[in-house]
Amino acid sequence: MTHIKSARATDRVCDAALPDLWQRRTCLSRDEMASIYLIVRRALQTYYPFELQALGEDKEELISQFIYCKVFRLEASHAHTEAFPLHSAPSNGHAVCAYFRRYLIDCLRNASHQRNVLFDSEGVLAQIEQQTAEQSDPVGSVLLQYGLDERIVRESAERFIAGLDEADQLLLGGSLGWLSNEKGGLAEIAARYRIASYHYRARKLGVTLKKGSLPADFAATIIGAWIEKTLGIDIAPDNRIAILLVLGILSEQSHAPAAEPIAQRGFLCNLPQQA
Repeated sequence: MTHIKSARATDRVCDAALPDLWQRRTCLSRDEMASIYLIVRRALQTYYPFELQALGEDKEELISQFIYCKVFRLEASHAHTEAFPLHSAPSNGHAVCAYFRRYLIDCLRNASHQRNVLFDSEGVLAQIEQQTAEQSDPVGSVLLQYGLDERIVRESAERFIAGLDEADQLLLGGSLGWLSNEKGGLAEIAARYRIASYHYRARKLGVTLKKGSLPADFAATIIGAWIEKTLGIDIAPDNRIAILLVLGILSEQSHAPAAEPIAQRGFLCNLPQQA
């Protein structure tokens, strides 16, 4: 409990300092640069939006690029004395996460990343950008079309994850959540925690799909069934934006357990091994 209170106090201190540091971020002292660097990294430490998985790149590298380009703006040609309006500064760590997600969406628009995008289709990223620009709450406006809101989806995601066995929770964390920036991918995670038949389990869960899979194939997975039957969103191309948003929320709810799973114990299952 003391640790939780200390963490919350640290968050409050960071949130209080953030707007001023952000406003002056191109003309900070060395100590101030170190402060905003630590604040931003702290805010993003447990943030795993779906766009990270879609990009297929190392999270730490993307955070470094975000800090370089968008926080310190070192690639810009402006004078170092430039200041920015206070109203444009993020007010807390959650706002930093939103800024980072917008940066990832910009990265997804780059043609070099298109081959990695799940549910990729011409215009889908433009639609997401349009939703973000036109709505004060773009996530809520999309989910409202399905009779949902962000709170309902988050609570459902928490229950969904809690209902998975420990091996599937680890595979979810390794593909979308808290373990997704681990080097070696699911193979390394499966080896570390001795998850048997992890290829089969990952496909059954819905975190990996065979090449050429159709929406119906994803709908038949555990995650796909949750999206369709529990949330009421059909797995169809017309619903791809809502599906991406739901997967993003699911990834954010995939947290490290209170106690690290015991790798040596392993997870035994009677499932066929997959090549």
